[in-house]
Amino acid sequence: MVSARHSLQTKLTASFVILILLISGLTFFYTYGATKSALKESVQDELSQVAGIMATQVNGDTVIILKPGEENTTHFIAIRDQLVAMRANSNEITNAYIMKDTGNGIVFVVDDIYGTDPDAAHIGESYTTGETSTIFEAMKSPVASKDFYTDKWGTFMSGYAPIRNSAGETVAVLGVDMTADKVIAKQDFIGYTIYLIMGLSALIAGLIIFYFSRTMIRDIRKLNNTAEKISMGDMTAMVDVQRDDEIGELANSFSRMVTSLKILMSDDENKP
Repeated sequence: MVSARHSLQTKLTASFVILILLISGLTFFYTYGATKSALKESVQDELSQVAGIMATQVNGDTVIILKPGEENTTHFIAIRDQLVAMRANSNEITNAYIMKDTGNGIVFVVDDIYGTDPDAAHIGESYTTGETSTIFEAMKSPVASKDFYTDKWGTFMSGYAPIRNSAGETVAVLGVDMTADKVIAKQDFIGYTIYLIMGLSALIAGLIIFYFSRTMIRDIRKLNNTAEKISMGDMTAMVDVQRDDEIGELANSFSRMVTSLKILMSDDENKP
């Protein structure tokens, strides 16, 4: 008897499972990469839209008059609290702030964590990272970070939008941050979901292949057992295989062959 390791059933099942895993793996990497890219674009759109909406709620005429050292004034606190309240409407946003271009570079005007975090930026504090070019772009229309960036506060992806005065002139830029951890967590969730779906699909496909190969091998074994019985002289052996596929056709041909052998043997016995 053929061992389980060398059986056709094992070989068929293993071959198809390996093929499914290979296809699933390639599909996973392609889908995950495409999904990560789509998610990144979605986050960028979300950040630029949130920044754009928040920027329209800020009065540019009042922001521009803030000067270094006025962090504890009623005017500063009112704008800071407005940023905190708007930021609270989104669980994804971790920080909101206002910056402006002094002609000598980008500086902070209002940081919404001022008073609650010792690392908060002060009025007039310079901001010099790779994001400055994106902030300059935001003076025309809402934009988002091209990719993750790192500054002294952490690693983020941000959205920016222009703050305009009553004359429609851009006087500052509002920024909102989303930490890299939040974006990566979304990417990981999608990756795990895709991995789980493909894993379950491969498992189900493997079980289906195992079932069909098992029924096929079972009927082949019936044919083999019948052939062995006939070869030992048992002409009463019958082929008990009912299928509508090629194996069924083989079983029918085998049955006809057995019938023909019986007729031939009967004729030989009746000859004088």
